[in-house]
Amino acid sequence: MDAYEFLSSQTTRQIDKLFAAARALPEERLNWKPSENSRSAVDMLQEVATALGRFADAWNRRKIEWDQEKFMSWQQERAKLTSLDELEARTRQETEDFLQTIKSIDASQWTEAVEMPFPGEFTVADVLSYHLWNMSYHEGQIYYIGTLDKN
Repeated sequence: MDAYEFLSSQTTRQIDKLFAAARALPEERLNWKPSENSRSAVDMLQEVATALGRFADAWNRRKIEWDQEKFMSWQQERAKLTSLDELEARTRQETEDFLQTIKSIDASQWTEAVEMPFPGEFTVADVLSYHLWNMSYHEGQIYYIGTLDKN
């Protein structure tokens, strides 16, 4: 198994795990937030379903240009996706397209630097694995929401 096959299988499998976590929540918990400044499960799923398109410049141009206006536009766009079914369908389609893109990037390019708008050093491999990491991270957050009292 090469790096692409591994990343592809793990990423596809993670979609199942992420949406299993969301579907395990009671319906009234999907949009519930533990506090004013925290996020709901639906908000996290909206991010996952739409992030790949917003960050494609990371692997296409090796640089992300980001500002508050772009962030606000992205929030407005993703807020239109509200049901688990449409969020999952969008995530699966975006992921399939993304995996085809990954397949077209020669492995020798995976160590090239990518300029990101936040601290740290990033390579193409880092940004190609971000979708998998992000879904895993949000799976844990969604399960955590399910453990919290609503009071």
